[in-house]
Amino acid sequence: LEPAVVDFLLSGEDGRDVVIATRTRVLALNRRAATSQGQRIGTVTTMRDSTELAALQGQLSSHKSVTDTLRAQTHEFANQLHTISGLVQLGEYDSVRDLVGTLTRRRAEISDAVTQRISDPAVAALVIAKTSLAAESGVSLEIAPESHLAALDPALATDVITLLGNLIDNAVDVSVGSEPAQVTVGIKDHDGLVISVADSGPGVPEHLREAIFARGVTSKPDVAGGRGIGLALVRLVTSQHGGTVEVSDGPSGGAMFVVRLPVGTAAVSAKWAAHA
Repeated sequence: LEPAVVDFLLSGEDGRDVVIATRTRVLALNRRAATSQGQRIGTVTTMRDSTELAALQGQLSSHKSVTDTLRAQTHEFANQLHTISGLVQLGEYDSVRDLVGTLTRRRAEISDAVTQRISDPAVAALVIAKTSLAAESGVSLEIAPESHLAALDPALATDVITLLGNLIDNAVDVSVGSEPAQVTVGIKDHDGLVISVADSGPGVPEHLREAIFARGVTSKPDVAGGRGIGLALVRLVTSQHGGTVEVSDGPSGGAMFVVRLPVGTAAVSAKWAAHA
């Protein structure tokens, strides 16, 4: 048994749907006391394999993220159109031209900052979408200048999206309300694949840095999109690639998550092309 499972079994604590991520599975454990005539005679523990459920929850979370992004952009565009309409009614045509130019440049700057460093279209689209969604929450999402990612094969790109999406969502959530509220994403494909996400939140205490992956610790009330399932998925996907995930103090005082996958994008793409 995995150490995290053994620890739970030996702890004697009651628990309901405690999420534990092993290297290959996501498990949900329940425990309650067994009594006879009012006396505790032991415990009953059940264990469910929730790997597929966790994966489906991850996919659902990704779809929800897309929906939230579209909603955020709709709200943003509506405000901009109202402003333009008001300026037209006032006859401020020069101001309309300046505003449209500014909005166009801002959109181009966001897209260029991502696509110049991330060549994989699916991963780039995710980061651009997350940037807009983070902005609605008052959080600035930036790409580290040294980032570089070549095009990936579809299977690997899907896993990278799962990793990045969950780490960014977690980082944005904990950064809301901080000053400055900022998330920095880095990704490099030299000598393997390295993904880093740093936030400006309160950080993760050292004694919880393993538990947040293994025991599904969460600060959110909704399990389906919570940090517990999300970080459990990060650990699971990383382990399936033979990689590692660590959390440490971030450069801005928050937390920094780093995922290392021993895969080369060029080699993986060539392997995929050979089977196409």
